[in-house]
Amino acid sequence: MVIQYIVTGIIAVILVQLIVRVIKDRTQFFKLLFWGLFWGVSLIFIWLPTNTIDKLGQLFGVGRGIDVLVYLSVVFLFYYIFRQNEKVGKLEKQITKLVRELAKQNAKS
Repeated sequence: MVIQYIVTGIIAVILVQLIVRVIKDRTQFFKLLFWGLFWGVSLIFIWLPTNTIDKLGQLFGVGRGIDVLVYLSVVFLFYYIFRQNEKVGKLEKQITKLVRELAKQNAKS
């Protein structure tokens, strides 16, 4: 029971930080929407009765409902890492292209 209050406090701090970031930089509205929904759903799952979450586990064929949430979290994290690696690769290519262009311009002058 105590863990629910601790996690709720942590999620509240995260949501406040998200709102502050959006106020400072309005271009991240969709990130706020995505993460707000993510943390909001997390809060709902935290406060659901355990038998409700266990029914979710039975629906997916897993013994406990919390296992489903852990599995989905792991899949989500791996997907997020994959997307971040793609973005880093794209940025590396752009940086390489810019450095080559600058080197060509410096060689000419």
